[in-house]
Amino acid sequence: MNTLKKLHTLLVVILILSVSTSCRLLAQSSGIPTPSQFLKFEVGADRQLADYKQITSYFNELAKVSKRIEVEILGPTTLGNDMIMAVISSEENLRNKAKYREISRKLADPRGLSQKEIQDLVDQGKAIVLVSCNIHSTEIGSTQMILEWAYSLVTAQDAETKRRLENVILLIMPSLNPDGQLMEVEWYRKWVGTKYEGGRSPFLYHPYTGHDDNRDWYMLTQKETKAVTKAVFHEWYPQVWLDEHQMGSTGPRIFTPPYTNPVAENVHPLIWRIVDHIGTMMAWRLEEQRKSGVIYGAMYDTYWPGATEQTAMWKNIVGLLTEVASTRMGTPVEISPGELSGSTKGLVEYRQQANFPNPWPGGIWRVRDIMDYERTASDALLEACTKHREDILSGIAMMAMDAVKLGAPGEYHRIAAEQRDPASAAHLAFLMKENGVEVLYSTSDKAYYIPTAQPYGRFVKEMLTVQRYPKVKLVAGPNIVPPYDMTAWSLPLIMGVSVEKVKISKDKQTGLRGLKDSDWPQGEVTDAGASRYIVS
Repeated sequence: MNTLKKLHTLLVVILILSVSTSCRLLAQSSGIPTPSQFLKFEVGADRQLADYKQITSYFNELAKVSKRIEVEILGPTTLGNDMIMAVISSEENLRNKAKYREISRKLADPRGLSQKEIQDLVDQGKAIVLVSCNIHSTEIGSTQMILEWAYSLVTAQDAETKRRLENVILLIMPSLNPDGQLMEVEWYRKWVGTKYEGGRSPFLYHPYTGHDDNRDWYMLTQKETKAVTKAVFHEWYPQVWLDEHQMGSTGPRIFTPPYTNPVAENVHPLIWRIVDHIGTMMAWRLEEQRKSGVIYGAMYDTYWPGATEQTAMWKNIVGLLTEVASTRMGTPVEISPGELSGSTKGLVEYRQQANFPNPWPGGIWRVRDIMDYERTASDALLEACTKHREDILSGIAMMAMDAVKLGAPGEYHRIAAEQRDPASAAHLAFLMKENGVEVLYSTSDKAYYIPTAQPYGRFVKEMLTVQRYPKVKLVAGPNIVPPYDMTAWSLPLIMGVSVEKVKISKDKQTGLRGLKDSDWPQGEVTDAGASRYIVS
């Protein structure tokens, strides 16, 4: 009997090794190198980092040898590097990507469609899911993980991966700040093996915005945010956006949604429900993989716009954030149990609690750990979006129509072109258009009109009205939850522009037309300056 058991175990081991070897040989025979083979060093090893140019080269190589991936250039960065986005899905989906982009556009703005027409689009459509990495350039792990994830998705032959790629079109932006990623990796490599290894670079990793290049997603002052905004809100219309970040080293290992308080009142409540579900799926899969230190409902709120996925929430996109504990770039850190600490919101003391059921005990933390945690969370994202494709697509259409209903027929935000600062008034109007908002122009009174009844109506309200930070209390008493970031951002106040809410007759509405480039006030700025605010 024991001999039979041993023989059975041996056969199972041989089968597993055969399948593993077959998969590896299949990838090799198809001419698809692993990231480590292509770059000629072990990706994820201590003190080994791929820079943005190497990452771009690898994605371009994948696109040459696989029909599951295409690479798009979104535009030049501030320092002239190509900003790329990889599109990964089944071969058939990529052949028909124009069709699925159009379906997503219609679901994002379903005005004029019947419920049956919307349902037909939901049945036909694919979930378009965006994953962006490394906007903060020292948060390096996701740029390394994304290489292995892309390789796995384009080479895997298992039924579940194929099912996911049939249902999801995945957009991957390896870095939202390529210039900074190159700077930081170059600085790190320079000092590896010295006492300065892993130290902070003395340079800003974005020439204009420094560290806070993640605060520009509604003002759109930089080439990077402009390029991504055009791809997201004028071309692809994704339904889900995950932005992968890193945080400090001495707390939890990873934050996944749900978020903590306060929440923004102008975000549709369905967003929070979908966010909670996907975030819980991430935490579930991480726990299954015995990855301790997963926390939710702590530190990160969603009250303020300005960040990548958070700005998108006001535009009916499901915005997700992960934050993983950091290393010193490619250098491991060793954290003793006594160094582990909580924070001011959601984890006052570093201890087991409902939103933190399995604390990490301390030890050595490596880039490989960051990559493994992020990979598990990213796979869980694909899993959830595959299972709930129809729910997500129909939810987007529902939220868009609800936003339209929040406005009133004939009600507009009016921006007079002729006021104290005509250039700033035009800037505000064109900025809203660049954000994907419907903006109209009246030649009769030379004014810009932004309807309140539109799919991005919640974003319009958030940007053009006054905010007051909510007095959220965790317990009875005088103390309120302090803000994570900004407390107010009314664009008319920031920009010194007069905006009034008006109701106009149907006759007057017939005189409104779409905003054109020529509606920029003549003589106020040069054509080159005006083009900064225009999306063709």
